Amino acid sequence: MPPVNGTPHCASLAAARRVSVRVAPHLPSIVADPARVELVLLNLVSNGIKYSDASKSESFVEIAPVEEGRDADGTCTLCVRDNGIGIPADDQSAIFDRFFRAHAHLDSELGVTGTGLGLAIVGDCMQALGGAIRCESEPGRGTRFYITLPRTRLDRPAQD
Repeated sequence: MPPVNGTPHCASLAAARRVSVRVAPHLPSIVADPARVELVLLNLVSNGIKYSDASKSESFVEIAPVEEGRDADGTCTLCVRDNGIGIPADDQSAIFDRFFRAHAHLDSELGVTGTGLGLAIVGDCMQALGGAIRCESEPGRGTRFYITLPRTRLDRPAQD
């Protein structure tokens, strides 16, 4: 997969932490609010960069389509995965809650700051897009976020 240029912030953060950011060359086409999709992907990629594992010889964040069951129900699923520090199992059910931060205790060690709103915003965006998100993570091995989106824009309710 080729590297992604991304935003200047993500690109400089990735370079500073020696994290390779890769995007699959053939992502599925969707009709959706581009600002929300961008916000979801930028939050997931930047978290993957921030919580990379400096002890690994190669750190990465990757966006790729999930091929299994593709288009069976008019949706597509992307996986944003990394090989970072991972999220403890006990914390995974709360990661989309406002102000929750699984690794707040590691801020000074990792040089990270935050409010705990990034993944809450991701969850809100996914709901507004008519999609779904789920997380699989294992400490020391990394995290996978599966985002499932409809291929076409949801019908909007009629306005009075």
